[in-house]
Amino acid sequence: MSPIQNFEQHSSRLVEPDLPTQTRLEMVVEVRESLEITHTADYSSFLKCYFKASSLILLQITKPQFVDNLDHKLRNVVLEILNRIPHSEVLRPYVQDLLKVAMQVLTTDNEENGLICLRIIFDLLRNFRPALEKEVQPFLDFFLKIYQNFGLTVGHFLEEVKTEEGKPVEISAPPSDQSLSLATHFRNGKINPSTRSFKIVAESPLVVMFLLQLYSRLVHNNIPALLPLMFDAISVTGPEKLPSRMKRQFIELKGAQIKTVSFLTYLLKSCAEYIRPHEESICKSIVNLLVTCSDSASIRKELLVSLKHILGTDFKRGLFPHLDTLLEERVLVGTGRACFESLRPLAYSLLAEIVHHVRADLSISQVLPVVSLQFVCFCFKKIICLSERVIILEPMQ
Repeated sequence: MSPIQNFEQHSSRLVEPDLPTQTRLEMVVEVRESLEITHTADYSSFLKCYFKASSLILLQITKPQFVDNLDHKLRNVVLEILNRIPHSEVLRPYVQDLLKVAMQVLTTDNEENGLICLRIIFDLLRNFRPALEKEVQPFLDFFLKIYQNFGLTVGHFLEEVKTEEGKPVEISAPPSDQSLSLATHFRNGKINPSTRSFKIVAESPLVVMFLLQLYSRLVHNNIPALLPLMFDAISVTGPEKLPSRMKRQFIELKGAQIKTVSFLTYLLKSCAEYIRPHEESICKSIVNLLVTCSDSASIRKELLVSLKHILGTDFKRGLFPHLDTLLEERVLVGTGRACFESLRPLAYSLLAEIVHHVRADLSISQVLPVVSLQFVCFCFKKIICLSERVIILEPMQ
C-alpha cells in the first residue's frame, strides 16, 4: 500500500458524512499502516490532521457497537492508531482531549474496544502524570462500577447455564432494560459491554496496582469502597455443571477472579486493616478457585503465588479449615500434565508449610494423606538422584 501523500486532504475526506463505512475503514487501515511517520519530524502534522478526525469518528460519526460489524471494525482500528502513537512531547497538547475520548469510549463501548482504551488511558496517566492527576478519579470510578456490576454479569452467565439445563431461573434483582440487553449479548454471541465484561475485570487489578504506585493518595482514598466489591466478586463460585458452549465465559470469569485475588494478596500488608474482616473470604475463595479453575499452568501458578503471600502473613489462619481440600493432589496441581510437572514442587512446599502450622491439630484421617504425600515426594527425589547412575550403568550391563 502506497504511503499517504497529503495528510490534510486524506483526513478531510475521512470524515465526510456521506463516505461509505467500507471506504472509511479502508482509509483508516491506510493510516494505521503509515504509523511509522509518527517517529519522524512529521508527527506534529500527523496529529494535527488525524487526531480530530479520529475523535469525530469515535464520538460523532459512529456509535458503540455490540456485534462484529463494519462500524465496530472501524472504531477498533481508530483506537489501535490512538494506542500506538508515541507519547512524546509532541502529543502533550492533545493529552487532555485524548483522555476524554478514551474515557468516553471505555464507558460506553464493547469489551474489545474497552481493552484498548484501558491501555490508552493508563499510558497517558503514566507518561503525563503531573498534568493528569485530576483525571484519575473518573478512571477509578469506572473500576468501582465494573465491580459493582460483577454480580449482575455473573447472574446472567448463570441464567444462561440454567436456561440451558431447562431449570427455573432465579434472579436476585428485578430485570432492567440493560440487564435484558446483556442477557441477549450472552445468548446471541455478541460482544459484551465494557462495563459488564470479565475481560475488562481481569485487566483492572493490574492497572489499579500501578495507579496505586503512581497516585498513592488518590487510590488509597478509594480502597475502602473498592475492596468489599472485590471480595464479593471473588466469592462467586459459578455453576457446577457447565454446557460446553459456555466454557469460554467460565474461563473468563475465573480469570477475572484470579487476577482480583492476586491484587488483594498484593495489598495484604499495606491495607491489612481493610482486608482483616475478609480473612476467611479470601482464603476460601483461593481454595474454591483451585478446585474450579482450568488446568492452565500459568493460572494455577498465579493462584499458588497468592497462597504463598497468604502464608507469609497472619491471614494464613483462614486456610487451616480447608486443609482436607488442599490435601487432594488434583486441587493443588490440577490434572493436566504441564501443571503436574511444573507446579508440583511449589504446591507441595506450600502444603508442607500449612501442615507445619496445624500439625498439633491433625486428625488421623489427615495424618495418613500427609505421610503418603511426603513418602511419594521422598521416593521421587531419590529416584531422580539415582537416575544418572542408572543411565551410566545401563550400557555396561
